[in-house]
Amino acid sequence: MSKLTEILHRAGVARGGAIGFTGHAANAPKPKAAAIIVSAGDASEAATLIKAGADVVILPQGADLSAAKGSEASWGIDARGAKALSEADVKALHEKGADFVLLDATASMRTLGAQVEQFERALFIAPPSDDPLLIGFRALNVLDVDVVVLDLALKPKELAGLTVQDFARLRLLGESLRFPVLVTLADTPAPEDVRTAARLGDGLWLASATPDAVATLRVELERVPREKGPVPGIAGLTGTTGNTPGPH
Repeated sequence: MSKLTEILHRAGVARGGAIGFTGHAANAPKPKAAAIIVSAGDASEAATLIKAGADVVILPQGADLSAAKGSEASWGIDARGAKALSEADVKALHEKGADFVLLDATASMRTLGAQVEQFERALFIAPPSDDPLLIGFRALNVLDVDVVVLDLALKPKELAGLTVQDFARLRLLGESLRFPVLVTLADTPAPEDVRTAARLGDGLWLASATPDAVATLRVELERVPREKGPVPGIAGLTGTTGNTPGPH
C-alpha cells in the first residue's frame, strides 16, 4: 500500500488490522474522521499547511519536491493539464519525491498504463448530473486507478442546507466506487456540518486552504466519531464487492 492510500485508510473508518497498524505512539495525533487534502503553490507553502494539520498536499507540475522525501504527509503533483505522461515522466515524478499524480478524465490511457511501484494515480471527476448517469459513473470501476477525487465543490451554505435525501444520493456516489474517495469543499464547513462532510469521503480537499482553516478543520474532524464499518447492504445496492474500502 502506497502512502496516499495508507493515509486515507488510516483516517475515517476503523477498518480493523488490514493495513498493518498495531497501535499509535503516545505522541501520535488523534485519529480524524477524514484526511485533509490541500493544494499548495510550492514546497514552502506545503510545509506550512502540513504543520497546520494537512495530510496530503498537491503541488503544480514543475514544483520542487525535495521536501517530500521523509515527510509524513503524502505529496502529489497536479497533472490535469497534461495530455499524456510517459512511464519515464511518472518515474521521474516518483524519484523526485511525489507519491501520486492527479489526472482527469481527458488523460491518455497510456498514462494509466505507466505503473510505478509505490506510486499512485488519483482521478479527478465530476459527479453525474442525474440518476441515469450513475450507471456510467460506476463504469469508472474498470479503470486502473488508486484514488478518485469527486468534485462536489460543496460550499458551506450547501452543506448546511443538505437534506437527508441529498446526502444519501451524494454518499451513494462514493459508495458506488471501489476506490478511496476524496471530495472537494469550496470552503471550510461550519463545525455543525463537518460530520456530514466527513461521511461523504475518505478525505476532504479544502480549496484555497489557509493554515488556520486547516487547523480548524483538523480539530473538528478529530471530534467526529469514526464509523466502525461499511454501511450494511451498501455493497449489494451498488454492486461493489466490498474488497476495496470506499468512503465512510
